[in-house]
Amino acid sequence: MAETEPAENITAGGNVETTPLRRSLLFVPGADAHKLERARAAGADALILDLEDSVAVEKKVDARRLVADALRARAFADTEAAVRINPPGTEHFAADLEAIREAGGRMLMLSKCESPTQIAEVAAMLRDAKLLLLVETPRGVVNATAIIQASRSVEGICFGPADFSLAMGLAGTDASRGIAYHARCDLVIAAKACGVAAIDSVYLSVKDEAGFREDARLGASLGYEGKLCIHPRQVEIANAVYTPEPAAIDTARRVVEAWEQAKKEGRGVFSLDGKMIDEPVVASHRRILQRARRAGVRRD
Repeated sequence: MAETEPAENITAGGNVETTPLRRSLLFVPGADAHKLERARAAGADALILDLEDSVAVEKKVDARRLVADALRARAFADTEAAVRINPPGTEHFAADLEAIREAGGRMLMLSKCESPTQIAEVAAMLRDAKLLLLVETPRGVVNATAIIQASRSVEGICFGPADFSLAMGLAGTDASRGIAYHARCDLVIAAKACGVAAIDSVYLSVKDEAGFREDARLGASLGYEGKLCIHPRQVEIANAVYTPEPAAIDTARRVVEAWEQAKKEGRGVFSLDGKMIDEPVVASHRRILQRARRAGVRRD
């Protein structure tokens, strides 16, 4: 098996201007032709065409064919489309990988990620792939930094609380408290340390829009950059939560303008609205303006 070089640590969060905007990533069952056809209409920044959990065993082959056909037909146009394939070691993994490669798919979501070797092997099989890693087990959480650094192909890491809670012997899947919350925090720290995107967990109560919004806001407060969605109605909420609000944009603009003036005057620190501002604070506000512009809401 060919070895892949470990990814280098880069500035936390990566380059905001060059990495794709992934506020919402919508799972689409690969065995449902109707949902595949209508997926773009949901307005998600990215689609995850699922060949794993949402597909019954007897429909795995059909799902693989439908997804491959959609990729060949460029059915998703400019919307980023990843494919969640069945995990390495399962009977469908090799066929999934080959079908997606032949169809021109280059973005994969790998589930049950636990070891650097697992990631390096897949990256070697599909050298020009981009990988999203779904961490769903205690071992995966413990090894988060190592599995991110296993390949330069890794673009993001996502948390799967349901399987994690099962492995931990927990009664529920609430990732807003307890050990599941702890794991959720560990993963976003690992992502930032390695300079890849941090994508927050699914919220299983699809009819509870208020609960989804609250959970998305919690993820954003932890430093996540987007959220996994399992229903189209969650997409609009995720996009809104992960898009800077007008008040935040206005504050960021004032901070950056004041910083430019301070530099002209030879000052490295200045005061604005009674708060001391220095370069790291300015950098965080520049990031807000960059994200707003990429989301299409920065008016200037």
